Amino acid sequence: MKIRPYSRSERYGHELKKILSEIILKEVATSEIGFVTISQVKVSRDLKYARVYVSIVKRDVTKERVEDFFSKEAKHIRGILGSKITTRSVPDLKFFYDETYEEVEKLDRLFAKIEQPRKVTE
Repeated sequence: MKIRPYSRSERYGHELKKILSEIILKEVATSEIGFVTISQVKVSRDLKYARVYVSIVKRDVTKERVEDFFSKEAKHIRGILGSKITTRSVPDLKFFYDETYEEVEKLDRLFAKIEQPRKVTE
């Protein structure tokens, strides 16, 4: 038996990410929160639960608003997902706001501050 470089749940998460991205793009009205991207999907070992990490382009929308929006839409999205996948069961979806982009911006600002030439005061 050949050992695979990553686990079954990781492979399943990767496939879910592609399918969920398509569902959100085509079948969910996201005008309330703006353009949405799925950055990562983590699936439990038993494939029954999926943590979906989303990020948005609109910066004036709060993390809570994004998570509330997706908690309301989760059943609808899960229903559509069920019609698109061929597995025995559809994982329970839990959506989380991905703060990676904000953290990267914060680090970039810090590095830019460090790189600025310091004024010499005498």
